[in-house]
Parts: sequence; C-alpha cells; structure tokens
Amino acid sequence: MDRGSRIRSLVAVTAVAALTLGVGVAQAGGGTVGASNFSFKPKTITIQKGGTVNWKWVNGRHTVTFVKGSFDKSLNTSHRTRSRTFNTAGTFKYFCRFHRSLGMTGKVVVQ
Repeated sequence: MDRGSRIRSLVAVTAVAALTLGVGVAQAGGGTVGASNFSFKPKTITIQKGGTVNWKWVNGRHTVTFVKGSFDKSLNTSHRTRSRTFNTAGTFKYFCRFHRSLGMTGKVVVQ
C-alpha cells in the first residue's frame, strides 16, 4: 500500500469513527446536522470560524434553540432546514425545546 492509499484509509477510518461516536469532523465551510427522533446527528459538530451549520429536518417536530442568544427556530415539514453562521470561536450549546428532557442536545465547536 503506497503512502497516498494509507492516508486515504486513515481519513476514511477517522470519518467513520467520528460518525459512529456522534462527533462531527472539523469542516472549513460548515456542516449539516440531522434532527431525527430524539437526537441531533452528529451531536457535536466542529467547524472553522466563518462556517455555517445547517440543521436538516428528518422526522418529528423539533427546534434548534441555543442556550445563549436569540436563535430559536422550528424544524418541521414547513421548515425543513435552518442555518446559522458562526463568526466567533467558541462552543455553542443548543437543544430541542420539545425533547431536551430526552437528551436532544447538541453543540457547535468553532475553531
């Protein structure tokens, strides 16, 4: 196996492990989080400063509500996607108002 093949294999294994553990891999332009059943997937997404996170409705009735700030958006059949751009580094926690008690929480880590 040449060096390029080993690197591609390592990247693929890292991505699979991150998805399995519910952790998003750092993405320069942002990334997508699915809202399904009673969870956000991935639960944690890491992006670069200036990146945008898109929340995508999969099923159910949910919200994307940030602990700090005024971002509180519905996700449902009428609002299938929601987006937020992060221009400041830090960790931003959010939850679904309807399913927070069931553990439907997430966070965006901005590097």
